[in-house]
This record gives sequence, structure tokens and C-alpha cells, in this order.
Amino acid sequence: MKGVKSIIQVLLNIAIVVALSFGLYHFIFNVWLDSYTNHNEFVEVPDLSKMNITDATAKLEELGLTYEVDSSRFDPNTKPFSIMDFYPAAQSRVKEGRRIFIKSNPKTYRPVELPDLIGKSKRLAFTQLEISGLKIGKIIYEPDLAKDAVLKILYNGKIVKAGEQLPRFATVDLVLGRGMLSGVRMPNLINLTLTDAKKSIKDNFFEIGQIKFIGASNDTINARVVYQFPFATDTYDQGQPIDLWLSTEPRDKIRTQLKELDIQYKNFGEDTIRGSQYRDIITQKAEQQIKDLQQQQNNPTTEQPKPTEAPKAPEEVIIE
Repeated sequence: MKGVKSIIQVLLNIAIVVALSFGLYHFIFNVWLDSYTNHNEFVEVPDLSKMNITDATAKLEELGLTYEVDSSRFDPNTKPFSIMDFYPAAQSRVKEGRRIFIKSNPKTYRPVELPDLIGKSKRLAFTQLEISGLKIGKIIYEPDLAKDAVLKILYNGKIVKAGEQLPRFATVDLVLGRGMLSGVRMPNLINLTLTDAKKSIKDNFFEIGQIKFIGASNDTINARVVYQFPFATDTYDQGQPIDLWLSTEPRDKIRTQLKELDIQYKNFGEDTIRGSQYRDIITQKAEQQIKDLQQQQNNPTTEQPKPTEAPKAPEEVIIE
């Protein structure tokens, strides 16, 4: 009898546990969860297609909905700040707090970053600018050893550097190296100050070479250029150095030093003749020899004159 009562008691306890579990399950999933998640309570998504982005976001906030806006792509055929697309669609029933995804047209194209083109070839610069969405305006050439290499980039006349933000499809001008010219006439630097001489050298795309002083003073402010090499009458290749001699002394007081420089750089002194004079002499003698030979051929019976020998160049003669 006691055994039967024990079994009944166990079964009763099990029934109580099952009933409590079922009741708890029903309360959680049918009462509390429905209340917590607003079960059977929905919000209708409004039609955002005719709104601008400001009005659309305000409407969603009013309905208790959240949103995420994508305005990365500009459509020139669509009004700025208008709604291009959204999801879920209009009249969809969603729960409060649901996120609405919106595509909005920005005011204009997003700016682009200027690529690093300095020192790059013209061909590579053209390609990278096209990829970046930038247009090429003027091509400006400046003397530089790096031919067709990018030296500077200009936007609205001002230099811009790599990494700067520019409007998409903006037009930039490229400054390229054209190489150095050869046979350019030298500027006359005599009697210029050192500052003015340096400026003239740079303006003519030459380089500043050695700077020396004649006399005891090394005053770079009051001194003037008294000698230059190459000379103002010479032609020279751009990019090459020009040497300068400065002095605060009058030219008549440094005449000896200037003559010594002439002997060193012009390769002639008072007792020698210029190379051009020597070439004239040789040319005249050669022409005379040709005339004598022609006369001999026309008069074969006449005694043949001895050919005139060209004079030997003096030892001190040096052709310029």
C-alpha cells in the first residue's frame, strides 16, 4: 500500500512540474515576448521617392524607424539631395526601429585625390589622371634634363601636390621637362652684382659655377662681375655651369689679372694671332694653289711654277 502511494506521489509531482513548465513556456513565448517585441504591431514604410533627404530622414524618425544613407555616387541627371532608391519598398510593413536603407544623390561628384606624378613620364601621367577622373588642360614645357617628365602640376594657375583633393573632372595643367637646349647664346654678366648675375644665369637655365674674387676684398654685396667664362659672345648648352670673377676694384687696377685670364681662357696673348686669322691665311694660300694649277693645265708649254707651300703655323698659334 505504501508503494502505491509513493508511485502516485511521484506521478503527481511530475504532473505539477510539467504544468508549471508549460505555463512558464506559454507566458514567455505568448505573453511576455509578444509584449516585448510589439507582436502584431507594424509601421508602414512611407513613399520616400518624392522627398529630399532631409524630409525623408525626418519622416522616418517620426515613425520610429532608423536609416542608413548612401550618397557615394553622383548622378548628374538627378536633382541633388533627392532620393534615388530605398529599401524596404513603400507600404512595406516593418516593426518599429527597423533600419531603412536609402540611396541619395549628393550635391556633386565626390572630390578625387591627385596622384603622385612628379618625375613620372608624360604617358604614365596621362593614364593616371584619366583613371582618377581628372582632365588634362595645357601642356607647358620648361628646360630640364628630364625630358617629358612631370615637373609641376597646376590647378587654376597654382601648384598642387600629390594627395590634394580636387573636384572630379577638374582640369589640371602639366609642366613637363623639354630637355636642355644646346648652342644658346650666353648672357652678358659683366658689371652685374652677384645677386643679379645669379638671377640672369638661372633665368637662362644655366648653372652657377665657381665664384672667385680678384683683389683683397671678398665683399659679395658691393663687388661686380669683372670676368665670366664662357664669354657673353659664346654659345653654350643649357644646364652647364658659368664661372664668375668678382672684384670691388676698378678695371684699370686689375688689368693684369684680366689679361692673365684672357691668356688662360681665350688661349691667346699679345704676340700671337687668333685662330680665325690663321685659317684665313691657310684658305688664301690654298686658293692661290688652285689658281696656279688651273693656269698650268691651260698653258702646258709654260714652265711649271713650283707649288707654293703653305706657311707653317707658329708654335704659339692656337686655334680657338
